[in-house]
Amino acid sequence: MKTILIPTDFSEVSKNAVEYGVQLAQQRNAKLILLHVFHIPVIASDDPVLIPSFDELEKDNVGFLKEFETEIRSRFNFTNGIECITKPGFLIDQIEETVLEKNLDLIIMGITEAGKLSELLLGSSSIGVIKNINCPTIIIPAEAKFRPINTIVFACDLEKTESIAALEQIKKFVQLFNAHLMVFNMVEPAQADGFEESVHSGKFKTIFENINHSIHFIKGDNLVDTVNNFIDEKHADLLIMIPKKHTFFSQLFHKSSTKKMAFHTHVPLLAIHE
Repeated sequence: MKTILIPTDFSEVSKNAVEYGVQLAQQRNAKLILLHVFHIPVIASDDPVLIPSFDELEKDNVGFLKEFETEIRSRFNFTNGIECITKPGFLIDQIEETVLEKNLDLIIMGITEAGKLSELLLGSSSIGVIKNINCPTIIIPAEAKFRPINTIVFACDLEKTESIAALEQIKKFVQLFNAHLMVFNMVEPAQADGFEESVHSGKFKTIFENINHSIHFIKGDNLVDTVNNFIDEKHADLLIMIPKKHTFFSQLFHKSSTKKMAFHTHVPLLAIHE
């Protein structure tokens, strides 16, 4: 983990994500890229309105970001590299462009249930990044604070988890932190025995055999609540999921489930794509 991208709009939720990212970067001796995306105002009026020029807007936003960098270095005694990037446009588009331009290992973004307009926009953009940009992304809930990653829950639909590449990425992430991986699958009571037999003899056993892991079949009928209860019970530090359409992940990230899982879980959520 050498380079971490953190988009920021200077709101409290994005500052919290930056604080998490700074401490993670310190632990891993990684470089940070701070990205601030600003909008060029469009005035729909027949009356003359004085608006700043593009050069003025860019200069102001570059200044804001450099001041933020200075604050970060001072507060956390952060001596690793920080690159500040300021771009006009739409957040998701500019994140995608930056991912293509830079050799990024990870994106970290904040998310919040309610607050200022900028925070709400950043929160919805976080879900958009997870769904659309092929780079490992950690979403930091508004109240989550950094703590060492010792226990990781990988929540998945074991029947439909087929991507060996994604599983290998998860394995590398677990090895990076020397963590204990708990593979979580919610099943109906009648299914549990059959699932356990098939999984222990399948690809999960082969891929994860050299890391500290356990496989858990949890009976339940409410997916989001069951995941949250398991995370709290095991005192997990991170939740990992693989975004897939029409499967476990999409169930979690429709409107109502987002508020329960992404907004209300106490631990960050790492999305690793297929």
